[in-house]
Amino acid sequence: MEEIRLFCGGRPRGQVVLAPGDVRREVRSSMDDPGDGLYRAFLVGERGELPLGVMEPAGGRLTVSRRLYSRDVAALGRLERGEARLSFRFGESAWRETDAPGEASALPELRARLEKIPRAWRRREGERLLLALPLEEGGPFPLEALFCLARVERVAGRLCAVYAFDRQGRPLPP
Repeated sequence: MEEIRLFCGGRPRGQVVLAPGDVRREVRSSMDDPGDGLYRAFLVGERGELPLGVMEPAGGRLTVSRRLYSRDVAALGRLERGEARLSFRFGESAWRETDAPGEASALPELRARLEKIPRAWRRREGERLLLALPLEEGGPFPLEALFCLARVERVAGRLCAVYAFDRQGRPLPP
């Protein structure tokens, strides 16, 4: 058995255990459940990483087990650590109305356009901020210069153009 530490948020929080195997290796990752969201585990080596999947809660712990090809594990080189990454934080899924949509972007020209929009909704999805701008029948498409980065969906009962922004306020593809 090979055991390496599992890091979460830069701190050791659990372990990854790799069973020996010729063709396939059983890999099990576990840590205490912080209770704040869904986590994905990764096996990290000197030459890359392998996703292990979404960690499942059970008995106050988060775990995931996978059978990986030995050649895929070997391709990582020396194993450095496991990583648990927050992929969805509980409580972030609700849309909240905002009267300051310009705060979503740090880009001056985009911020100026967003500040002219009187009503919008926002929510966080991990590292992304989603901003929903209502579509008005017969009106211009909100942020028409970025229309290719929008997805159209219903938010608070209204048809909206939804844009994603990174932590620095830069627009992201949908």
